[in-house]
Amino acid sequence: MHRQTSTMHALLSIVVCAASVLVSGTSMAADYDNVAIADKQSPAYWLDRGGLFATYGNYTAAIEAYQKVLTLDPQHAEACFDIGVAYGELDEFDSALLYINKAITLEPGQSRYYYGRAWVYLISGQSGKATDDFKKAAEMGDPDAIVYLEQAGPPR
Repeated sequence: MHRQTSTMHALLSIVVCAASVLVSGTSMAADYDNVAIADKQSPAYWLDRGGLFATYGNYTAAIEAYQKVLTLDPQHAEACFDIGVAYGELDEFDSALLYINKAITLEPGQSRYYYGRAWVYLISGQSGKATDDFKKAAEMGDPDAIVYLEQAGPPR
């Protein structure tokens, strides 16, 4: 039991250290390696890396990684959307909407892009536009938008 506990503590220390490094953006983050994505010059690698940064709240580094995706594939809708979400988290709403709108233009059938834009509208104080996008996403079948509208009640 003691050995198991020691192993778990060691693993937890590694995870906490890695998370700390990812948030701070220090050099260890540059050594990020996902064995499932061997090609470090692929959009998938940089999209995954950006997602990891975003998970730990390092939205600036996430944006940089997502921008690398757009350098490799300028029409990558998912990268545009993820950049928009990251800018939204930084309260840079104009930039957030610019990128999410580009994602919607590239892939208008993605309900979650409308749902994401609705949240940016909502947190930026544009509740009318937010409601319109929540409704659009719900009409497209987005489960999160449906739940949101059910919980929000009828529009006032």
